[in-house]
Amino acid sequence: MLLCGLAGLFAISAHGQQGQVAGRIVAAKVRGTVTAVNTADNSRRDLKDNDAISEKYVVTTAQNSSVILVFSNGSTINLAQDSTLSIEQFLQDPFATSYSMATATSEPSTSTTKLTLSRGELVGNVKHLNAVGGSSFSVNTPVGAAGIRGTTFRIVFRPDSSGKAFFTLSTAEGEVILTGTTAQQVQVASGKEVVVTVDVTVDASGKITVTAPPVVQTQDISAANQAVIAAAAQEIIVTHADIVFTSATTSNSTPPPPPPPDAPPTAVQDQQKTTSGDGK
Repeated sequence: MLLCGLAGLFAISAHGQQGQVAGRIVAAKVRGTVTAVNTADNSRRDLKDNDAISEKYVVTTAQNSSVILVFSNGSTINLAQDSTLSIEQFLQDPFATSYSMATATSEPSTSTTKLTLSRGELVGNVKHLNAVGGSSFSVNTPVGAAGIRGTTFRIVFRPDSSGKAFFTLSTAEGEVILTGTTAQQVQVASGKEVVVTVDVTVDASGKITVTAPPVVQTQDISAANQAVIAAAAQEIIVTHADIVFTSATTSNSTPPPPPPPDAPPTAVQDQQKTTSGDGK
């Protein structure tokens, strides 16, 4: 009965596994200007805290802006400033029990996630995936694709005006598999990062074409990158703590009630007011 009800309310993607629905994504924390374009109808809107989107959206952050996207399979993406992330596919088996991000260690049901980082930077946290059941999570870039197995990771891809593009994949926890950069896949273990430099051209539409073989180096994560990942991961933990998904397609992600008017702000509230460019 639950499956029938969900099927009647939400369209099932033709390219997904039978029975899967388009999963829920919540913009749990928005700083500055963050836009979302629905590729199905090219509609565009500025995101606000707790807005919901799904697959087939392109999310773009402006300068001094960022967004934390929380997925109903337990994954979270902290998208930094001046970045463009396409949610190519996010499908999930329906689930009937409440799923709390604060206590989750694995996904609530089998899911398929395909993202593309056209430019910019993100830090991701992916709960343990049901790989045996067919779950997958990948982040594509013009240089290579990262297959995530349940981990905390950082990806940076930024072309510059000199015709060079710089790509970094860092694994803080777990393991990430990098493909497409070299003939062989590269296993990026915990504490390691892959740095890729490659020649590219960028046309008027922004399409990036690789023009020469990349230079690939594997090394320990630098202290500076470790600090960036730790700060972004901590922000993820604080932000998604109150989110509970009640199914793959609905969420009671409303933040907790505000304190009384005369109550002093909490440390987190005070920090958000200080650091947020739009007062959020």
